[in-house]
Amino acid sequence: MAKKEKRSLKKNLTSVTQSSTSVQKVNLWFPTGFWRQHVWAGLILLVLPFLLYFKSLSFGYVLDDVIVYTENSYVKEGFSGIGKIFTTESFQGYFGEQKDLVEGGRYRPLSIASFAVEFGIFGQRPAISHFINILLYALTCVLLYRVLFLFFPLKKETKWNWLWSIPFIGALLFTLHPIHTEVVANVKGRDEIICLLASLGVIYFAFKYVASNKVIWTIMSALCLLIGLFGKENAITFIGVVPLSLYFFTKADFKKITIATLPLIGVFVLWFIIRWQVLGFAITSGREVTDLMNNPFTGMETGEKFATIFYTLGIYVKLLFFPHPLTHDYYPYHIPIMQWGDWQVLLSLFTYIVLGAISIWGLMRKNVFAYAILFYLFTLSITSNVPFTVGTFMNERFVYISSIGVCIALAYLMYNQIPKLLKSPIGTYIGISLVVLYSLGFTVKTVSRVPAWESALTLNSAAIKVSKNSARANTFMGTALFKEYQKEQDRERKEELINQAATYIFRALEIHPYYGSALTMKSGILAEQYKFNRDLDRLLNGFYEVLSIRTQDDYIDQYMTYLNGGRADVSTLINWYYKTGTMLADNKGRRDMAAKYFRMGLDIAPNNPQLRAALQRVQ
Repeated sequence: MAKKEKRSLKKNLTSVTQSSTSVQKVNLWFPTGFWRQHVWAGLILLVLPFLLYFKSLSFGYVLDDVIVYTENSYVKEGFSGIGKIFTTESFQGYFGEQKDLVEGGRYRPLSIASFAVEFGIFGQRPAISHFINILLYALTCVLLYRVLFLFFPLKKETKWNWLWSIPFIGALLFTLHPIHTEVVANVKGRDEIICLLASLGVIYFAFKYVASNKVIWTIMSALCLLIGLFGKENAITFIGVVPLSLYFFTKADFKKITIATLPLIGVFVLWFIIRWQVLGFAITSGREVTDLMNNPFTGMETGEKFATIFYTLGIYVKLLFFPHPLTHDYYPYHIPIMQWGDWQVLLSLFTYIVLGAISIWGLMRKNVFAYAILFYLFTLSITSNVPFTVGTFMNERFVYISSIGVCIALAYLMYNQIPKLLKSPIGTYIGISLVVLYSLGFTVKTVSRVPAWESALTLNSAAIKVSKNSARANTFMGTALFKEYQKEQDRERKEELINQAATYIFRALEIHPYYGSALTMKSGILAEQYKFNRDLDRLLNGFYEVLSIRTQDDYIDQYMTYLNGGRADVSTLINWYYKTGTMLADNKGRRDMAAKYFRMGLDIAPNNPQLRAALQRVQ
């Protein structure tokens, strides 16, 4: 009997020890073999991005891929160009020099370096570029699930109960969210993906430090932040997100949170010094950016500027909960100049006041909604245009990181709050139904949005349906049609394409008369239309309109030389040279350009007294 009691006691002690160990592991949130227990969650989140974005594997390079990849001279040097990429401004490999086109400059070397490595191994192959984007996005979704599991560990784990949990719902909604299509389907979006992937690592290792007390994890956290900053400067916001997350989801004291945060500040200082040395300035070059396409607030009053900003902030909230319609172009004036009296601006202001009030109310209570809001506000702050302008009114990729806050809020609402409020099984059914509804809606929208990124023509065709009042969208659409015109062989179809291109280019100039890219396209399109309509007056009047705005156009000079070769009526050309030269001299103060056109007129009419007198007047 005594032996049986001893065996029973030993068995009970073993059971208690195992149970205690299990509890300890859950409290530390780093159970042995986590992915063995959650292998299906990981596989689902790893495979879903490939199912959503597999079509992009056959897509080409579009939009800013030209700047960061296809026409970037440093990228085309392969491995040997990496040093230049890390020691120059991010646009220099494309322009050949540092131009400081946008406020604060751009220093995002890591994604461009990855393109150089890619080019060095595979050459320029868009399928490889898109595959890497999808893979990195899939890894981000998996890591997000792991991080959310640190925030919301299951009280009791079974084989399948992770399916109905805040971490999985939140990561699933993030994976499916249509607003991410710009980041994943556009090769240039790799900077955003790298930034978030590394930033999630910052949180993960900070939590690991708190759980284990090993300083090595603070070093790993800081290293991840440095990687994220080299990807894109948005990672800086995680210096605030980390202590916020530790405060909300651990029992770590102030000292421990401080120890976890200080190395991040140190890494930021290091990165900031590197960036300063590369760009030559700390925050801004001091050069005022007046190009409307790089500073959309040019010419606005302060009230108009901030009313417009709050209008865009309201659009972000709407798109994160209801992502339709989507476009890659929010340039002037798809986003109109707004006034504080506009109801949409006031609604957005009220929304953010409410969000701010909830976050303050929930801060001391460690309310999940408060954390989700603060995460959203922290990570959006740097691209909100409030502290400094970012080169455009808004972009869907600007809320790529911030969307995590919305996904957390939705997951918490569906999993916890609705069942809790209804206090019956029906609450859980409603929560599950909402998860299914959102997941299906997000999936359908994402799958339907991805094909837009196939080519310049498909992208701009999709954008112009939404961004009808954008000078940039109209110009890009006209340019895409012009390129199709150049490839087309059928004469009737060519005429149709060039006339369609003209419609969009002329519309762009109605919106923004001084848009350089549109003016350049207008000259070329007028010349191509002349091949079909032979309307010399229309051609020359169009050239005159272009020169009355930009005063110099090399293409026009070349084409006028072509016309001088006996290909147009001499008297009509002489009248144009005199009219244009006089306008440039008297109205624009460009006596040099006026003299050039008077001389071009004299080339075909050497004895014309009117042109001779005009030339003498400006010399």
